[in-house]
Amino acid sequence: MTTKNTMGKLVSTTVAGQQEGITLQTLVSRLVAGIVPVAVRGNNFLVNDIPAGLQVHADAAMVTTVLDNLFTSIVPYVQNSCIRITAKVYGNVVLVQLRDHTGINSYFIEQHLTASQPMAEKMGGYIGVTSQRDKETTIVFSFPNIRAVA
Repeated sequence: MTTKNTMGKLVSTTVAGQQEGITLQTLVSRLVAGIVPVAVRGNNFLVNDIPAGLQVHADAAMVTTVLDNLFTSIVPYVQNSCIRITAKVYGNVVLVQLRDHTGINSYFIEQHLTASQPMAEKMGGYIGVTSQRDKETTIVFSFPNIRAVA
């Protein structure tokens, strides 16, 4: 199995050439690597707790774009925090959570996420924010983990 970038889509191919999903953990690790300098400036650290075997069968380019926007919407505005990234699967739906333990303003975060919501909805997904003042903020991105029909 090899991984390649095809016109902005990260895909894995088997020996037979059939497309498989890339793992969500790998995708998130690549995105996190790009935002680490911003996290370090804010004295933050990022933890990728996504299960290793969770495959992305949905459009990886769209998932990547939405997740990248989520990271860039929260990381620069957090100080002295651990941002934990987790994912769970419920049937054909993947639920990704970014959890910050400093409780940044959810209204502020929601304003930064408005660009991602239409893309999430286009792929049948959802973005939501919950916050406990001065305690915790959680951003949720859920999407159907199925291949798009051509």
